[in-house]
Amino acid sequence: MKKILRAAPGMTLFGTLALVAVGITACDPKPAPKSGVSRTVEPAATAEGETLADVVRKSLEDILRDQDAYARAQRLAVLLPTLGPELVPVVVQALENTTLDLGATEIELLVRFWAIHEPEEASRWSVETSPPGYRLAAVMTSLSLWAAADPQAAAIATEQWAAQNPDVRDGVQIALVRGWFTADPVALARYIHDIDMGYARQRSLATYIRATIQAQGIEAAVRWAESVPDDDATYKMAVYRQTAAALPLFDHAAVLRWCEAHCEGPHGNNMRSIIARRWARSDGAAALAWLEETAPEGHDKDLAVRATFALWGQIDREAVLAWMETQTATGEPEAWLRPVFPVYARLLSEDSPADAVEWAERIEGDEEREIVLGMLLRAWRQIDADAADGWLLQSSLSEETREKLRASGS
Repeated sequence: MKKILRAAPGMTLFGTLALVAVGITACDPKPAPKSGVSRTVEPAATAEGETLADVVRKSLEDILRDQDAYARAQRLAVLLPTLGPELVPVVVQALENTTLDLGATEIELLVRFWAIHEPEEASRWSVETSPPGYRLAAVMTSLSLWAAADPQAAAIATEQWAAQNPDVRDGVQIALVRGWFTADPVALARYIHDIDMGYARQRSLATYIRATIQAQGIEAAVRWAESVPDDDATYKMAVYRQTAAALPLFDHAAVLRWCEAHCEGPHGNNMRSIIARRWARSDGAAALAWLEETAPEGHDKDLAVRATFALWGQIDREAVLAWMETQTATGEPEAWLRPVFPVYARLLSEDSPADAVEWAERIEGDEEREIVLGMLLRAWRQIDADAADGWLLQSSLSEETREKLRASGS
């Protein structure tokens, strides 16, 4: 029989067949031994005239019909690494067998085997033919392996796929960077620099910085960001912003040190807002307090406070409302909170439209105040037109403004 499996050193063909038997017999719930051979099999398990490809095909079908999801994953993880490249067609047949109910885990493992031997073919199938609901898992696996093996070819394909297939745009860009990083991070950094300014470069930078942190640590990522030459200010600002966005995922103290070193520097524009919004996902009150204490007064601080407050409100509306009650318990909130009034008014409008329009009336900018009031009054009229019109009639707004608001709601 032609040998089409990679056997471990010293393993006989009988032992190799025994390994394939993992997919023929019932799965042992215990982890397979380190040798990869979980049990022996009688020679009769291979029928006369049956090739090992036939055995593997049957084994894969048996595994993929197993009703236990953990067992399927375990059995595939034991079997697939032992197969040689000659068995790629058998694995592809399993992927394309519509009678098998494959999930993301099974597809990822099967595609991984295929991509180890034929990365370009596996990547193209993943992007163009794989089941739509599981496409991202297939793309992330196959394209990462292709990028590690042939980054230039994978990069050309990635640019085409990102433009032609919006549903995999994020996946192909992340997979390309992850795979290429394992092969040549220096060449990858040059490639990212040369991408036109826009979404693809931002996504690539974010992935590159996270890969650096995961592989080499936070200090390595910081050193790399700081080493980017100053001659391309737009690119360096993008690097600094993506570093500010990535660091909080790994070390909160590190991002505060990063901000202390660079937020007031030539490439630090908007970094405090990025950091605070990341922070707001876990502790909005602390993020706002940090902005109040550290951000220089001005337009950038106002925007950062509003954006952070708005994101926190999306995540936990009740917590934001309770926090604002404490800020207004003794009267008018402090001046640094004035930028949040439009957002606060919208949050209040869900339960208390009367309170919402009163807060909207305090918005300082005339144009924004009229826009927000108009929006709130239109919503209020749908619930209680008499109450909304009554508030407008007795409000302290000028007659001209009241007339505009009446017209906008008619």
